[in-house]
Amino acid sequence: MNIVMSYIDYTMAGLSEREAFSCTKTQTSEIYERLKAKREVLGAVLIATCNRTELYLSLAEGARVNPFEQLCEFIGVSYSDYAFMNKTLTGDEAFDHLCKVAAGAESQIWGDGQIAKQVDSALKAAQEAKATDAVLNVLFRIGVTAGKRVKTEVDFNVHDNSTAARAVAAVKAQSDIKDVLVIGNGMIGRLVAGILVRSGIHTTMTLRQYKHGLNIIPNGVDTVNYSDRYSAIEKSGAVISATLSPHYTVCYEQIRDLNRVPGLFVDLAVPRDIDPEVEKIEGVTYFDIDQISCGSRDARQEEQMRQIEAIVGKYRDDFYKWYDFREKLRLKEEA
Repeated sequence: MNIVMSYIDYTMAGLSEREAFSCTKTQTSEIYERLKAKREVLGAVLIATCNRTELYLSLAEGARVNPFEQLCEFIGVSYSDYAFMNKTLTGDEAFDHLCKVAAGAESQIWGDGQIAKQVDSALKAAQEAKATDAVLNVLFRIGVTAGKRVKTEVDFNVHDNSTAARAVAAVKAQSDIKDVLVIGNGMIGRLVAGILVRSGIHTTMTLRQYKHGLNIIPNGVDTVNYSDRYSAIEKSGAVISATLSPHYTVCYEQIRDLNRVPGLFVDLAVPRDIDPEVEKIEGVTYFDIDQISCGSRDARQEEQMRQIEAIVGKYRDDFYKWYDFREKLRLKEEA
């Protein structure tokens, strides 16, 4: 077994640097195809969220590949520009890190409630691309299970500790906001819209016309065509954007020229959806993902991290039991 992973996250790089490593579905597919063409790479899983981009590789015995160098090459950026903004882990450290990520213990928001789903989705995407091997499949399944176990045993002491909840809290902090436009119909957008509606705030969500048959709309949420978003923005008290677009969904020039400009813009996307220049407009408050998620670990969380590490250690043992059993079967078949 030869597992190696590299990552860049909010602890090492700012939002502008992390934006370079945000990957569209097309880019992710291309990365998998290029990795599959390398004989020394047996499997790969790419995790790309607003906080981090991580590439896990299962390599042939004796092979040496730096995942971050590969990532830089595939994305088209210079490794030297980011050489001090990444970390590479192998073996036990890679497994432990994955478990902590899935548990929300490595997130900007302590105990982030959505990251386990994102890790699971990353594995499924890699499997659909036929990019994984048995080792990474089991590694990730056990890692996600460990993350879920942490959620049940460690009291993060939050009602809803997620980026979506933080975004809604920013809206509720301004009591005069009665209408919110949510741009983006992905998982985060739907979570935001659902929390807003349950909070009694009138919510409208954008839909791309060509995707209407695929959209899931939370109960109580109105909809508007994405192409009509600026008209909807003009009628809203706040805008929250969370798409996977590689370009701005909200541009400064168009907002500046509106007859009425919302007082709050919250950008939950990486790369950014909302042109940060909107903050120059009088009366506008703007938050990006780092500002919404900011917070440092306290003494209680340090104690919880020790609990988490103990749980992760048990699941690491389970992983090695599986691997040892697999190796015994392989050797028996070869004998």
